[in-house]
Amino acid sequence: MSKEKDLIYWLWLSLTLRQGSVLPSTLLKYFGSPRAIYEAGEEDLAQVETNFYGHEKDLLEKSLDRAEDVLSYCKKNKIGIATPDDFFYPQRLKALPNKPMVLYYLGNFCDLDTVFSVGVVGSRDPSAYGIHAAKRLSLDLARAGAVIISGVAAGIDSASHRAALYNESFTVGILGCGIDRVYPKENEALYEEIIRHGLLMTEYPPGTAPMGRNFPVRNRLIAALSDAVLVVEGSESSGSLITAEEALNQKKALYTVPGSIFSRGSAGSNFLLKLGAKPCLSAYDIVDDFKVRYPALKSALPLFGKAEKEEKKPKKKKSVSLKKKMKGFIFPGAERAEEEKPVPPQYDFILVEEEEKRRQAEAPHLVSPLPTLSEEEREIYSALGFEPVHTDSLVNGERSAAAVLRILTKLEIKGLVRKAPGGKYVLADRAEA
Repeated sequence: MSKEKDLIYWLWLSLTLRQGSVLPSTLLKYFGSPRAIYEAGEEDLAQVETNFYGHEKDLLEKSLDRAEDVLSYCKKNKIGIATPDDFFYPQRLKALPNKPMVLYYLGNFCDLDTVFSVGVVGSRDPSAYGIHAAKRLSLDLARAGAVIISGVAAGIDSASHRAALYNESFTVGILGCGIDRVYPKENEALYEEIIRHGLLMTEYPPGTAPMGRNFPVRNRLIAALSDAVLVVEGSESSGSLITAEEALNQKKALYTVPGSIFSRGSAGSNFLLKLGAKPCLSAYDIVDDFKVRYPALKSALPLFGKAEKEEKKPKKKKSVSLKKKMKGFIFPGAERAEEEKPVPPQYDFILVEEEEKRRQAEAPHLVSPLPTLSEEEREIYSALGFEPVHTDSLVNGERSAAAVLRILTKLEIKGLVRKAPGGKYVLADRAEA
């Protein structure tokens, strides 16, 4: 039987049963091959002790027309098709109880079972902080030798792919639609670049629209192909939490970038920290955990300066001095140029400060009022917080109680502070302004 003839039955099976179902793998285990499943009659299927989820009639429909149409389309458009029988089909996917029966792909496979891979996911509508974190971390991970895997969605996904491509590193995009559909439309150039320098693949047949129900199913593949999953930013309803859940279920290492406790966009990723996800402050936090398994990985810059060398025979356990550690504190990238080569415009690498300037120019009403404050107003404003502060604590040798009240009144008129019971003041919540 020819390879193409085998492929027809794999296509028939994948088109007959929905993606993400465990039923195809169950039937394969019982019958041995997709052709045997195709040839099985009603009595044969009745012997299988499993839930068919109402697909009995579908499996008894023996037309191969649709499978042949898909195969013809893929040939015409040079779309690759991989099945679990192919040697380059990743073992990491074969281990899934609901593995894809067919992978449609464009680009080239690398050995995804032996390379260090990190799945980077997050919000489709991230903050400037989220975008900057995704780019910085993905770029440093790629420089260390990691393959970046993501979903080619808007926001964090796109930023992580572009960071890997900027470093001329291999990256894998896993779609929740047909491989002939670009979603979102503005990612067309990104699709083409991933195909040229990495791998784009999906389990959905050509023509499949990017429907909402497809993406949670797709997320299990991102987790399966990754050694570690990094959630950069996500709300409590973010789809990235589904990928995080898949990572936990598949016993994969899970990391998250801490976000502001006042940001709803970081509520989901922050909650993962409570569940035991490791905080990721720099690429070093991930790379260092996998250096033993992947010795070829290059070093990454840690957040707290250079990594301390372990003493072979420590005489006694030293107490931790946070003060000493903070002396060596640096932000990721602080000891190097932001970029080591000119950045082509298509990668759109921007600093947070530059993004903030752009946003303020587009929406002047969002500009912080602090620059318009006098020096004494700044001092009082800086001394307040979101917990009430009594006016007496703001009085000092240079500032009388009357002067403090006068300044507070000005700040209150500007909408920056508000009164609290008991002669106290508190910062106004600008998020509610």
